[in-house]
Amino acid sequence: MSKTLIRQVRVGPELYTLEIDGGTIVRIDRGDRFPREDEDGWDAEGLLYMPVLADMHCHLDKHFIGERWRSRRTIDSLPNQLQREKELLASLTGSVEERARILLDLMLSHGTTRIRTHVDVDPDIGLKHLDAVLKVREQYRGLMEIEIVAFPQQGLLRSRSYGVMREAMQSGADVVGAVDPGGLDRGIEPCLEQVFGLATEYNAGVDIHLHDPGHLGVYTMERMAEYTEQSGLQGRVAVSHAWGLGQISESESSDIGHKLREQGVSVITSVPIDRQMMNVPQLDSIGVDIRVGTDNVLDAWSPFGSGDMLERLGRLAERCYWVEDEQLLGAYRFGTDKPLTPKGGDAADFVLVNAMNLEHAMASAPVREWVVVNGKPVAGRRFEGGGRR
Repeated sequence: MSKTLIRQVRVGPELYTLEIDGGTIVRIDRGDRFPREDEDGWDAEGLLYMPVLADMHCHLDKHFIGERWRSRRTIDSLPNQLQREKELLASLTGSVEERARILLDLMLSHGTTRIRTHVDVDPDIGLKHLDAVLKVREQYRGLMEIEIVAFPQQGLLRSRSYGVMREAMQSGADVVGAVDPGGLDRGIEPCLEQVFGLATEYNAGVDIHLHDPGHLGVYTMERMAEYTEQSGLQGRVAVSHAWGLGQISESESSDIGHKLREQGVSVITSVPIDRQMMNVPQLDSIGVDIRVGTDNVLDAWSPFGSGDMLERLGRLAERCYWVEDEQLLGAYRFGTDKPLTPKGGDAADFVLVNAMNLEHAMASAPVREWVVVNGKPVAGRRFEGGGRR
């Protein structure tokens, strides 16, 4: 296989040539270098290098993109909303497999190449959603890294989903999910016992949706940290949303933050704008692992959402009043596990955009011109290789 040169790639204020071999950046030269006879090459025309993005909270099986318009009602209670969602999902004409591919293609066009998706399982739908997403995961192998959470959206205890959750883990789900052990399931201890029991049995991670407010939510997180220690799952447990962290005092937030850090429990935020959000600067300074996800994209919960992680990271910066260059760069790091600048030996996975620098890209969320995976263009406005699936 010949090497590939991508010329005139902007990294900060300078232009570079990236030499790629076998999906790896093997050399970086300042300035322009034309390919030799044994090398392929193309011109990036001064577009800016950005690392690919990771969306750590989405739902591939629940969006309505490509469907007729569905009217929504203001959420009055979680049980009522869960019933409405179930009815709306049952009315969709497209298959789960089609929906998953649509959203994956959209996210890939935005430069996201790693996701964690929650997939509904319960006694009514069984493993139908999971089986479809597992199939699609294989189709996108080599393009996107897809981690699957078995998610009992209707409540693990409330919907008596323990049996189907066990089947989901046996079938290939990576992470054990749950939602509001106190507020929805009305049983924090039995819910967490089942969740961590499954995670231990199947050597899996844990990711729990936690909308419960204030001290109820904080108590649940404290118990999650304790279960994490008892189960030896440090570094493999996450709390999604964690709304309660935005409804307590700064000192209380510090206390729970230290407990989460000590057990390696991550928190994942979708950066809500309709409620108080966790104190990201404080928790980050403590050392809590914080991740970001896009969550709702035109679904039963919200008609909004673009699936664009760069937009979501810009919203995080706005909510935290981050305007200085280092703050903007720091916000980008919540959405990627890649270095911000390339070096030899890195995987050739990156995005090219029309921006002056990464700080400018954070502030403006420009169109992704090229998305490159394993050294090959796979998406973006200038990509003409559509219809690969």
